[in-house]
Amino acid sequence: MDALISLVYTIIDSVCVCLFLDAFASHRWRNHRFLVGVIVQTILMYASIEFSVIALNRNQIVKILLILLSCFIVARTLYENISGRFLLFLIVVEYLLTYSLSFAVGMLANSVCGMDAQTFQADKALSLIYGISYYSAELFIIALFRKMMLQRMGNRPRSDAQHSQLILYFLFPCASFVMLVILLYVTSGHNIEEFVSAGCCILIFISNVAVLFLLERMEYAASEREQLLMLNQQIQLQSKNMTSASELYSAQRKKVHDFRAHLNILNQLMKNQEYSAAEEYLEKITEQQTDRLFLVNTHHPILDALFNTKAAEATQKKISIDFEVNDLSNLPFDVSDMVVLLSNLLDNAIEACQQYDKGDKAIHVMAVAQQDFFISVRNTSEPVVIISGSIPTTKPEPQMHGFGLANIRLIL
Repeated sequence: MDALISLVYTIIDSVCVCLFLDAFASHRWRNHRFLVGVIVQTILMYASIEFSVIALNRNQIVKILLILLSCFIVARTLYENISGRFLLFLIVVEYLLTYSLSFAVGMLANSVCGMDAQTFQADKALSLIYGISYYSAELFIIALFRKMMLQRMGNRPRSDAQHSQLILYFLFPCASFVMLVILLYVTSGHNIEEFVSAGCCILIFISNVAVLFLLERMEYAASEREQLLMLNQQIQLQSKNMTSASELYSAQRKKVHDFRAHLNILNQLMKNQEYSAAEEYLEKITEQQTDRLFLVNTHHPILDALFNTKAAEATQKKISIDFEVNDLSNLPFDVSDMVVLLSNLLDNAIEACQQYDKGDKAIHVMAVAQQDFFISVRNTSEPVVIISGSIPTTKPEPQMHGFGLANIRLIL
């Protein structure tokens, strides 16, 4: 049991070293290799502690030197953009800070329990409570220090709301620390006054209220983040449509230019009565014209550009697409909303057809304005799973995708 507890404490110490160094240096790797390095550092630190106990009769100086050396060797491998001297200095500083914190918490525990250090350490229960108190405080302080340093280096301004919320973040760990101190006091055989118990109850109540408030703020922040991602997707979508429309326009201009040249040549051949040559030339340019010409005409220039762009994209991906439209020039809807709505529908249809590999792929689009505006997009697709009225995205990093249908619902 003692060995397991010692291993847990060593893991926390190793994590705290890495959190402290994160505030001053950048990771050499950002994948599983960094985690492997942290595990190696933990093993070396634990081996140093056990070696000092077994072979060196608990020689504290050698144990400290071995721990510092193992941390330096591993950290030199895990971190970059930092000199070796400065890295060693940071590791020594971190060890001194955590050692000082350990000594302060130990003295406080001895004073609360009214015992000397040897009597306190001999009590297993008190030692365990002390360990939980100290290592919780160490992890919290180092993590908070890392966060503050990263924000400061990133030059990110803090709002007044964030400063006030920082007090709420402190409430729960402070309440936990107070309760652990009282637990130490009671465990050592002392009695506490009723007003202390009442104060603890009030502190716990306030801490829980703070936690509920912070959870509500987290939910609100998550909702805002989702809206920002949706807006970002709309911007990217409109940018993509503008680029595609520009490319389609350039290609159309090239075709018009070539068409005029072909007409001039055919005109000269006909004037010279070279009918066989004209016929042969016409067959040749007909063979070269392999692209299907889309002329979706709704009398709405933006929707025409969108429909023709998506039609060209679908054709390039070997998807058959046809349109059933009428005059849409008098639509009363916002143009940007229409672009986002139809772009998401057509993009989803094209993507679904690409994933289908069992036969012909087809998309049928209907956009008809009469007394009402009717939109329909039907496409070939694999069977889809509907969960709670929604189709979950199958793309990697789903938290960054799956906003297309949400945008459609929002506009409708």
